[in-house]
Amino acid sequence: MRRLTFRGRVVLWSVAVAATALTLFGAGAAWNLRRELVENLDQEIKENAAAFTAELDEQQREAPGQRATSEGFSAEDLPSFPYVEVRAGPRLLYRSQALGSKEVLSQQSQLRHGEFTLEGRRIRFRVFQHGGITFALGKDLRTVDEALSGLLRAYLITLPLVVCAVGAGGWLIASRAVAPIQKITRQAEKISASALAQRMPPPPAQDEIGRLTNVLNAMFDRLQRSFEQVTRFTSDASHELKTPLALMQAQVEDALEADSLAAEQRQLLSDLSDQCSRLSQIVDGLLLLSRADDRHLVQAQEPVDLVRLVRELMEDAEILAQPAELSLECDLADPVIAPGDRRLLARAVMNLIDNAIKHNRPRGRVTIAASASNNEAMLRIGNTGPGLAPDAAAHIFDRFYRGDSSHCNETPGHGLGLSIAREIARAHGGDVLLIHSDAECTEFHLILPLVRPALS
Repeated sequence: MRRLTFRGRVVLWSVAVAATALTLFGAGAAWNLRRELVENLDQEIKENAAAFTAELDEQQREAPGQRATSEGFSAEDLPSFPYVEVRAGPRLLYRSQALGSKEVLSQQSQLRHGEFTLEGRRIRFRVFQHGGITFALGKDLRTVDEALSGLLRAYLITLPLVVCAVGAGGWLIASRAVAPIQKITRQAEKISASALAQRMPPPPAQDEIGRLTNVLNAMFDRLQRSFEQVTRFTSDASHELKTPLALMQAQVEDALEADSLAAEQRQLLSDLSDQCSRLSQIVDGLLLLSRADDRHLVQAQEPVDLVRLVRELMEDAEILAQPAELSLECDLADPVIAPGDRRLLARAVMNLIDNAIKHNRPRGRVTIAASASNNEAMLRIGNTGPGLAPDAAAHIFDRFYRGDSSHCNETPGHGLGLSIAREIARAHGGDVLLIHSDAECTEFHLILPLVRPALS
């Protein structure tokens, strides 16, 4: 499942917080509104109770000394109260017709106020006592319920609108907040080993984004200094080693020409010559890679016919393939021309052919084909063999990586051939790709920009 972006999370959190806050506010507002409306209703009931007690007092004045009985009450004598019940102790003196058989007061009731449901309507009542008379007055809560229903409808209408507005505002604010980070990200993606000198633009303000920009620029400064130091060291070390190794190999070869050498001495000197040659190849490869890291690998370019270049290299390839009795199969027809340094491209192609020969099975085959399409010159080099392990495919272009062959001496090499081939291709605006590898065959592609022949 794809994770939400930072803007998406900001919007969701904004909407969630706003919806929660508005819901709590609405619940609080509804509770407060109902409390105030009920208090107003209670005040109206108290005013009606005062009028009711005044009516009772008037009846007592008209019949002084007479005990209150049910005959003393009539609809004409009482105010127009829709919900009223009067008792003298446990005896019912009067109950309004709207109450029907609903008993509001009872001998056991100790309530001073409350609510009950009557025929689907909510009734609020309060209990009063006056001159030995207990009476309950009630009011319909319809107005309270209608007010709360109106408030709920208003919230149901406005809440989605407010939430949408908050979401749009959160998206806008998040976009403005993320814009500097996206700019930094785009600029950082351009910084690589071949463009370490690039930096983030100076921040307009020294805020959190500005501090991040300064920290990243300082980090890239340190990385550039370290990278340049390693590159200079590799280049200087390669230069310093090149001459002593050449002298050592020359002296060993001179010693091998002596006729007085014993067989053991001659074998020893021959082994030393091979090791000197191997060290010279490693030093030469490191020197080339250091120039590639320093972006000084390709000095001049000219149109190079890859088909012709491969044919020139086939004699050396056949010599390398003879010990394992490998067959070389070429599909080289029309010229395929790419711009570049002929000497470097020949080295890259030869490294790929050499790799295909070394990592092959006895009496296997090496296939080489050239083609041009979509403004790309492509050279396909495949070989039969055991293939690469899944974890080795990810590191096959790493410098000095040889996979399982690094643990044995069966396959010669020093693990720089593919790295050098890729660096040469990239210096020419192309690349070397591992296309396929299984138990039957392995195939690499050398891709370079294409130079189309001019029409006559």
